[in-house]
Amino acid sequence: MRRDPLRDAIEKLKQDFPGKSRSWIKRAIMRLGDVRELKFGLYLVEGRRELCDWKPLYQVWYSERGGRWYCTCYFSTFGFARQRDVCTHVAAVMLYRRYKKALEKAERKRVYVAEGEVECKGRIEANGELHIKPAVDRVDLTFFANPKYKILVVSEMRRIVVRCSGYEILELEGEEVPLATAKFLVERFYERG
Repeated sequence: MRRDPLRDAIEKLKQDFPGKSRSWIKRAIMRLGDVRELKFGLYLVEGRRELCDWKPLYQVWYSERGGRWYCTCYFSTFGFARQRDVCTHVAAVMLYRRYKKALEKAERKRVYVAEGEVECKGRIEANGELHIKPAVDRVDLTFFANPKYKILVVSEMRRIVVRCSGYEILELEGEEVPLATAKFLVERFYERG
C-alpha cells in the first residue's frame, strides 16, 4: 500500500548516476541528516571526519547559469576531480530534495478510513493498514471467551473488508481523507479509551 519515499529517492539517485559505486551512494545517504536548507537553491552540509571532510561546513548551490550543482569542496585541493565525479555533498542535497518532495507528495495522497467493532477469536485482517485495540476498558479472562475489538482501517480502496481467520466478518465503506489526516486519526484512535 505505502511506498517508501526514502527508497524511491535513493533509486532515483542511482538512476541519475548509474556508474557510481555503492560506497558513493552510502556516503550520500549518511550525509542526508547533515543537510540544511537555507533558502531555495542554497544548502549547508555538515562535514564529517569519518568521510574525510576537512571543513565543518560545505555550501552547496545550484547555478542557473552553469546549469549544475556546485559545492565549496570544488574550490579546494582535488576540487576538479570532486567536481568531475560529483561529490557526495551534492549527492546528499539531491537526495534530500527528492526525499522532501516525495514526503510532501505522500502527505497529499488521499486514502480511505473506516472504523468499526468486531468479534473474533482468531486472526483479524483487512485490505489496508489495520489498527486494533480491545473494545473493553479492562482485559480480563471474560474478554478471551468473547473477544471484541475496535478497529480502524486505512486503505487505498473505498470498500474495506475485515476478515477473522480468513472469513469475511465486516464490510465498511471508507471515508476519503488526505493521508496526513489518516495518520492523525490513527493517533487519536490509540489515545481514545
